[in-house]
Amino acid sequence: MQESKNQHSWREFFKLIFKSKLPWHLYIAGFVAAILSTTLSLGLPLVMQQIMAGKIFDSEIVKKYILLSSIAISLAAVSAFFVSITGPVTKRNIQRTLWDKLIRMPMRQYKKQPSQQLISRVTQDTSFIDQVIDYFKMLVVSSYGMIGSFVIMYNMNVKLTLALLPVIPYILIVTAVVGHFTQKTQHGVQEQFAGITAFFAERLPRVRLIKSFGKEQKEIDDANYILREQYKAEKKRAYVDLFAEPLMQSVQAIIQGTVLLYGAYLVSKGEMKVSQVISFFMYVAFIHNSVLKYGLFWQMLKQAKGASEKISSILDTNSEEMKKQVSMEEVQKKAGGDLRLENVSFSYEDKNILSNINFTIPEGKFTAIVGPSGGGKSTILNLLERFYDPNVGRILMGNQPVDEIHLDEWRKSISYVSQSSPLLSGTIRDNITYGIDREVSDEEVRIAAEMADALEFIDEFPEGLDTEVGEFGSQLSGGQRQRIAIARAFIKDTRYLILDEATASLDARSENEVENSLKDIMVGRTTIMVAHDLNAVKHADQIIVIDSGKVNGIGNHEELFANNPLYRRLAEIQQEKDSRLAIL
Repeated sequence: MQESKNQHSWREFFKLIFKSKLPWHLYIAGFVAAILSTTLSLGLPLVMQQIMAGKIFDSEIVKKYILLSSIAISLAAVSAFFVSITGPVTKRNIQRTLWDKLIRMPMRQYKKQPSQQLISRVTQDTSFIDQVIDYFKMLVVSSYGMIGSFVIMYNMNVKLTLALLPVIPYILIVTAVVGHFTQKTQHGVQEQFAGITAFFAERLPRVRLIKSFGKEQKEIDDANYILREQYKAEKKRAYVDLFAEPLMQSVQAIIQGTVLLYGAYLVSKGEMKVSQVISFFMYVAFIHNSVLKYGLFWQMLKQAKGASEKISSILDTNSEEMKKQVSMEEVQKKAGGDLRLENVSFSYEDKNILSNINFTIPEGKFTAIVGPSGGGKSTILNLLERFYDPNVGRILMGNQPVDEIHLDEWRKSISYVSQSSPLLSGTIRDNITYGIDREVSDEEVRIAAEMADALEFIDEFPEGLDTEVGEFGSQLSGGQRQRIAIARAFIKDTRYLILDEATASLDARSENEVENSLKDIMVGRTTIMVAHDLNAVKHADQIIVIDSGKVNGIGNHEELFANNPLYRRLAEIQQEKDSRLAIL
């Protein structure tokens, strides 16, 4: 089983490499420059041999050495330049591919991975892919240099070259051992770093919550624990480096020692010249550097393999299919706009949420969905917006299954306002017009803001509509954010309006103003409202009572109050609440 998993991860690694649009022309240019630089560098020890043989005053040889050195250095610089520009391009391309997938990924997938982990996939894991490609190029160039060195050394002196061959198994063992433990401890460092990123990314936007409950010290203690774990992981990495460095340097010591000792013996026997031993000494530097790069490549390859497996697990998920069989316009012409849920059941993983739901939402009417918390009301809205598909049953517009209608057109036909009133960083204008695919005039924005009872507070800001809302709308109050979200629904001007506790964050005056505006925009539109405040739904054309994932009753306020015990109990609780507020 483990072997199969490893084979799978390697396959995912190479699939990701070729799936991403990498700048191969830049990699090839850098590779060619590196090969040429290495080729010239391989000739330098031979020139140095001539110089050390007593021709130091031969200006032509000196010029040749300087010229070869200069060209080799220049080509190395060119190769490094290509490395420096391919890295950002490669990372950008992979991030684009990954972000495109994340945005188009079904909502069900977001239940499986915390958003902080997904952030790590985009920001951290993508870096390893470029690095391993660069290290692979470096490995090929190093192998070329090492093989070239051995060939030249063999032609210079067979005995000394063969004397170095027994060192190769030792080199491979040291490289494998060091690479294994280095990669293992580095993986621990990366895992802890991801945990730290997730911890701070979750806490910093919620500083107000932490302070309001006086939990500063607890969060400091929790952070200290995570930081200690990070330190422990990095300390393990340092211990590995403590032993790895001498082992890697021992390779150089053994190679150089072999050349010096056995080379001196051959010189004493008259089988080599001192200048040749010096040349040999320069070539073994190529070999040592290559060994170091083999170790680095192994570490990076293991990290990249793990990162690519995580990225590929996202890229392999099915994206939402935007284009289906029919368009909204075609359906509306032949099927009308009534929405029907037929025998719909739905569950998250193993948790059953809805069971055999059946009801119709009439076109152009106001339908309210009420019931105890946790009964499945918001899940019904998610199904209507097609964030999820029913496990059993179907949803239809007229006689047309909605899963056959173009998904992008379907969602564009819906305006959704929730209690959480999500905003994005940007200006108030940006957030009101978010999702509008046409030019919107300031007058239209102001009218929408006025309808949402937002214009008054907007005009109080010095920048007006150009006021920055801050991260998650943090520069605005909850009620202000809610009114911006409602204005966004007004300006979108869609066929369907979904309201999920849309006025819950508003004060009494604003709630009254917005409810009056909502009544205006609801005229002629199919409106679906989820509300706990039954005062907001008394005048609904249809009220659907949901309890424990099932339809408990359907009717208007008077019918349900008279015939449905659950609804009557909810209405009585609402009356008691209103009476208490009236006394206050």
